[in-house]
Amino acid sequence: MIRLLNIEWLKVKAYRTFWILTGLFVLAVPLLTWAFESALTSTNQAVAQFLAAFSFPKVWDTTAWIGSLATPVIGIMLVIFLTNENNFRTIRQNIIDGWSREQYINAKFGVLLTAALFITVVIALTALVFGLKTGTGDATDGTIFIWYTFTQSLAYLSMAFFLGVYMKRAGIAIGIYIMYVYVGEFAIAGLLDFKVKYHTGGYLPLESTDRLVPGMFDRLRDLMRKGGPGPTKTTYVLVAWFYIAVFTALSWFKMKKADL
Repeated sequence: MIRLLNIEWLKVKAYRTFWILTGLFVLAVPLLTWAFESALTSTNQAVAQFLAAFSFPKVWDTTAWIGSLATPVIGIMLVIFLTNENNFRTIRQNIIDGWSREQYINAKFGVLLTAALFITVVIALTALVFGLKTGTGDATDGTIFIWYTFTQSLAYLSMAFFLGVYMKRAGIAIGIYIMYVYVGEFAIAGLLDFKVKYHTGGYLPLESTDRLVPGMFDRLRDLMRKGGPGPTKTTYVLVAWFYIAVFTALSWFKMKKADL
C-alpha cells in the first residue's frame, strides 16, 4: 500500500490545485477557530465562560465543528482528482504499466483514507493548541471527539469519492457536492425534524456526523428539549459508518466494473 500511495503522491505533488486546496484547508481550520474564539470572547465574556468552548474537553467538539466547515475543501480536491482519472483513463495506463485492477482500486481508497486522516490530524492539533492556550481542563478528556472527527471526515470524503467515481464532469460533481453539503442536507434534515419527527434528520448521511460534533448547536438542542433526548452518539456513529460503507461499496463496484 505504501508503494501505491507513493505513486499517487507523484501524480499530485506537482499539481497546483492540490497545493492550493490543501493549503486553504490547513489555513482555514485555525483561522476560523481563532475568528470564532475572538467573536465569542469579545461579544460577552460571561457567555463565553458559560459555553467554555475553548477549554478542555469542549474545545475538541468546538474545533471539530468549525473544522467540518472546511472539510468539503478536501472533498472538492478528491472530486477533481477522481474525475481527472476518469477523463484521462488513468486506470488503463496504470494497468498497461503493470498494475492490476485491484491495485488501482486499493490505491484510490488509500488516498481516501489518507485524506481523512490528514483532516483529523489538522483539526486535532488545532484543538490541542487552542485548548492549551486557554489553560483550563484536562487535555485527555474528550479525546473521543478525535474519533468522531475521523468518522465525520470519512463520511464527507466518501460522498465526494462516490461523486468523483460516478461523474465525468468535475464542475457538475463539485456543484452537486457543495450544494448538498452546505445547503441540501441541512434543509432536508430541518424538514424531517420539524415536519415529520424530531431527530429524524439525524439519520441522513452527513447530518449524522454533524450531530456527533454539534459544537454550539449542542447548546441549542439542549435548550429546545424537543422530541426527547434523541439517538445516542453510538447510534450516530453506526449510521455514519453505514453510509460510509454504502458509498465506498458503490464506488468499489463502479471501479471494479469500469470499462478500460
